[in-house]
Amino acid sequence: MAEIYITSQRLAEVLKIAPEKLEEIENHFDSILDDEWELVEGKDYKIVQQSTGLREYTTSGAYAVAEYLEKTQQSRGILGIIRKFISILKGNIRKAFVKEKILNNCSSLVRRQNYFFISETDVVAIFGTNKAYLRKMGEAAKKNDQTILLENIDYADFIQEGVRFYSLSGIDKLSQVIAQHHTKKNRRDWCSDVGKVIQPQVSDIVDQIIKREKSIQSIKNSAKKRDKDTCQVTLQRKARIKKVQFAAHHLYSASQYPHLAASVENLITITTEVHDHFHQFMGGFDKPCTVDDFIKFVKHYYPENTQVVIWLEHQKKVLGNPQPSQPHVLYLPASKVC
Repeated sequence: MAEIYITSQRLAEVLKIAPEKLEEIENHFDSILDDEWELVEGKDYKIVQQSTGLREYTTSGAYAVAEYLEKTQQSRGILGIIRKFISILKGNIRKAFVKEKILNNCSSLVRRQNYFFISETDVVAIFGTNKAYLRKMGEAAKKNDQTILLENIDYADFIQEGVRFYSLSGIDKLSQVIAQHHTKKNRRDWCSDVGKVIQPQVSDIVDQIIKREKSIQSIKNSAKKRDKDTCQVTLQRKARIKKVQFAAHHLYSASQYPHLAASVENLITITTEVHDHFHQFMGGFDKPCTVDDFIKFVKHYYPENTQVVIWLEHQKKVLGNPQPSQPHVLYLPASKVC
């Protein structure tokens, strides 16, 4: 885990002293060299603002200031307060790392029968273990009524995917068992935290997926408004009598380039007929596509519309040279988690 830094303001609050008092202590430490009280830059603190000398403290620096207060100012209990604060701070930082691990290793997240499931491969990565050990802990869980894994509730073997999935309750139970079996404190704490944060973290992830999907729909509406409800390929307009349906088409497909899905620059308004025709041209809606594919399509079927080709070439410049994104939970369609 990275070094912990505590701002001067936060340290003063925890020690229940005024910021001016902390500055006075700093000056005292700095004024006498080689005495009992010493704060070493780079070890006990770092300067974050050169003009004022504002500091951020490491845990050793925070302990040094607390010890000084307890011994010279009769501030009993200060060391205990700072120990508790740092312990909580370390725990919160560790939980933040655990949440990051979950975020980057649950692209398999899916909702089935009102339970959220994550693939065994992702669960192994989150715990930082291996499949054999995870299965071993699953067997160990059966020896305790509180942690026994229930099929289709705590785990399920999804036939279509050909792998085992664990629900959030199953991951929580595994975290308890793994934490009990680990001898190293840092591993016990990590595995225990997985169970504590998995539910709220997945809840926040699902909220973000839903927000993203709504954002994409909003951007699609903006693209149609920008294009004045006119097909940029056939130039058909929205009409009262003859109903024309429009689609906002992703020049770089949302499946392969999800980071561009909510970019209005990546959208073009076309009729649903043109949209269907293009995806037939590509071999199906599930096939990835790029702006170059759409340019080829227009040149082949609508060669007279040179203006849209010029616009598409401009969009290529605007969008740069994007590369397909790796699978990530935040790019999942809302239909998988709702």
